[in-house]
Amino acid sequence: MMLKWAAAAGLSAILLSGCSLLDQANDTLTYANDISGFLDETQQFASDIPALLENAASNPNLMEDAQAQLENMQQEIDQVQQMEAPVIAEGVHEKLLDYSAQLESGLNEVNSKLENGTLDPAALLENTELLKTVQELQELRNNIEKLGQ
Repeated sequence: MMLKWAAAAGLSAILLSGCSLLDQANDTLTYANDISGFLDETQQFASDIPALLENAASNPNLMEDAQAQLENMQQEIDQVQQMEAPVIAEGVHEKLLDYSAQLESGLNEVNSKLENGTLDPAALLENTELLKTVQELQELRNNIEKLGQ
Protein backbone atom coordinates (compact mmCIF):
# COMPACT_ATOMS: atom_id res chain seq x y z
CA MET A 1 0.00 0.00 0.00
CA MET A 2 2.85 2.39 0.85
CA LEU A 3 4.39 1.76 -2.57
CA LYS A 4 1.12 2.79 -4.27
CA TRP A 5 1.00 6.02 -2.28
CA ALA A 6 4.60 6.81 -3.16
CA ALA A 7 3.92 6.10 -6.84
CA ALA A 8 0.77 8.25 -6.77
CA ALA A 9 2.65 11.09 -5.07
CA GLY A 10 5.46 10.85 -7.60
CA LEU A 11 3.01 10.84 -10.51
CA SER A 12 1.17 13.82 -9.03
CA ALA A 13 4.43 15.73 -8.69
CA ILE A 14 5.31 15.02 -12.32
CA LEU A 15 1.88 16.07 -13.54
CA LEU A 16 1.92 19.25 -11.48
CA SER A 17 5.38 20.20 -12.70
CA GLY A 18 4.17 19.54 -16.24
CA CYS A 19 1.29 21.96 -15.69
CA SER A 20 3.74 24.52 -14.36
CA LEU A 21 5.90 24.13 -17.46
CA LEU A 22 2.83 24.53 -19.64
CA ASP A 23 1.83 27.67 -17.74
CA GLN A 24 5.35 29.08 -18.18
CA ALA A 25 5.26 28.35 -21.90
CA ASN A 26 1.87 30.04 -22.21
CA ASP A 27 3.06 33.04 -20.20
CA THR A 28 6.14 33.35 -22.42
CA LEU A 29 4.07 33.13 -25.58
CA THR A 30 1.59 35.71 -24.29
CA TYR A 31 4.45 38.00 -23.31
CA ALA A 32 6.11 37.64 -26.72
CA ASN A 33 2.82 38.39 -28.48
CA ASP A 34 2.12 41.44 -26.30
CA ILE A 35 5.59 42.85 -26.84
CA SER A 36 5.40 42.17 -30.58
CA GLY A 37 2.19 44.20 -30.60
CA PHE A 38 3.98 47.04 -28.79
CA LEU A 39 6.82 46.90 -31.29
CA ASP A 40 4.34 47.04 -34.15
CA GLU A 41 2.82 50.14 -32.55
CA THR A 42 6.23 51.82 -32.19
CA GLN A 43 7.10 51.05 -35.79
CA GLN A 44 3.81 52.52 -37.00
CA PHE A 45 4.33 55.53 -34.74
CA ALA A 46 7.82 56.11 -36.14
CA SER A 47 6.53 56.04 -39.70
CA ASP A 48 3.51 58.29 -39.01
CA ILE A 49 4.77 60.87 -36.54
CA PRO A 50 7.33 62.77 -38.68
CA ALA A 51 4.74 63.75 -41.30
CA LEU A 52 2.15 64.49 -38.64
CA LEU A 53 4.58 66.75 -36.75
CA GLU A 54 5.59 68.50 -39.95
CA ASN A 55 1.94 69.14 -40.79
CA ALA A 56 1.23 70.28 -37.22
CA ALA A 57 4.14 72.74 -37.39
CA SER A 58 2.57 74.42 -40.41
CA ASN A 59 -1.08 73.93 -39.43
CA PRO A 60 -1.92 74.54 -35.76
CA ASN A 61 -5.25 72.73 -36.21
CA LEU A 62 -3.31 69.46 -36.48
CA MET A 63 -1.43 70.00 -33.23
CA GLU A 64 -4.12 68.15 -31.27
CA ASP A 65 -3.75 65.13 -33.57
CA ALA A 66 0.01 65.11 -33.03
CA GLN A 67 -0.41 65.41 -29.28
CA ALA A 68 -2.97 62.60 -29.32
CA GLN A 69 -0.47 60.36 -31.13
CA LEU A 70 2.21 61.22 -28.58
CA GLU A 71 -0.21 60.51 -25.73
CA ASN A 72 -1.28 57.20 -27.28
CA MET A 73 2.36 56.12 -27.56
CA GLN A 74 2.89 57.14 -23.93
CA GLN A 75 0.00 54.89 -22.90
CA GLU A 76 1.56 52.00 -24.83
CA ILE A 77 4.85 52.59 -23.00
CA ASP A 78 3.06 52.68 -19.65
CA GLN A 79 1.48 49.29 -20.37
CA VAL A 80 4.84 47.76 -21.26
CA GLN A 81 6.44 49.17 -18.13
CA GLN A 82 3.71 47.54 -16.01
CA MET A 83 4.16 44.10 -17.58
CA GLU A 84 5.77 41.26 -15.71
CA ALA A 85 8.17 39.28 -17.82
CA PRO A 86 8.47 35.52 -17.57
CA VAL A 87 11.77 34.33 -16.13
CA ILE A 88 13.09 33.35 -19.54
CA ALA A 89 12.54 36.90 -20.85
CA GLU A 90 13.96 38.91 -17.96
CA GLY A 91 17.11 39.99 -19.84
CA VAL A 92 15.16 41.04 -22.90
CA HIS A 93 12.58 42.78 -20.74
CA GLU A 94 15.26 44.83 -18.99
CA LYS A 95 16.49 46.07 -22.37
CA LEU A 96 12.91 46.78 -23.38
CA LEU A 97 12.38 48.82 -20.21
CA ASP A 98 15.55 50.81 -20.93
CA TYR A 99 14.43 51.53 -24.48
CA SER A 100 10.91 52.39 -23.38
CA ALA A 101 12.32 54.90 -20.86
CA GLN A 102 14.39 56.46 -23.64
CA LEU A 103 11.35 56.53 -25.89
CA GLU A 104 9.33 58.15 -23.12
CA SER A 105 12.01 60.81 -22.67
CA GLY A 106 11.99 61.49 -26.42
CA LEU A 107 8.20 61.77 -26.43
CA ASN A 108 8.31 64.25 -23.57
CA GLU A 109 10.90 66.34 -25.40
CA VAL A 110 8.92 66.35 -28.66
CA ASN A 111 5.68 67.15 -26.83
CA SER A 112 7.33 70.03 -24.96
CA LYS A 113 8.73 71.50 -28.17
CA LEU A 114 5.37 71.04 -29.87
CA GLU A 115 3.57 72.87 -27.08
CA ASN A 116 6.16 75.68 -27.08
CA GLY A 117 6.11 76.02 -30.86
CA THR A 118 9.84 75.29 -31.09
CA LEU A 119 9.64 71.93 -32.82
CA ASP A 120 11.59 71.68 -36.05
CA PRO A 121 10.23 68.61 -37.91
CA ALA A 122 13.25 68.50 -40.23
CA ALA A 123 15.59 68.29 -37.22
CA LEU A 124 13.41 65.53 -35.82
CA LEU A 125 14.12 63.39 -38.86
CA GLU A 126 17.83 64.14 -38.95
CA ASN A 127 18.91 63.66 -35.38
CA THR A 128 16.52 62.41 -32.80
CA GLU A 129 16.84 60.07 -29.91
CA LEU A 130 13.18 59.24 -30.36
CA LEU A 131 13.48 57.66 -33.80
CA LYS A 132 16.83 56.06 -32.93
CA THR A 133 15.21 54.38 -29.95
CA VAL A 134 12.37 53.08 -32.11
CA GLN A 135 14.99 51.55 -34.43
CA GLU A 136 16.73 49.90 -31.47
CA LEU A 137 13.39 48.53 -30.32
CA GLN A 138 12.87 46.99 -33.74
CA GLU A 139 16.27 45.31 -33.48
CA LEU A 140 15.20 43.87 -30.12
CA ARG A 141 12.24 42.27 -31.90
CA ASN A 142 14.39 39.32 -33.06
CA ASN A 143 15.19 38.36 -29.48
CA ILE A 144 11.57 38.64 -28.45
CA GLU A 145 10.32 36.60 -31.39
CA LYS A 146 12.70 33.82 -30.37
CA LEU A 147 10.84 33.65 -27.04
CA GLY A 148 7.63 32.78 -28.83
CA GLN A 149 9.18 29.80 -30.54
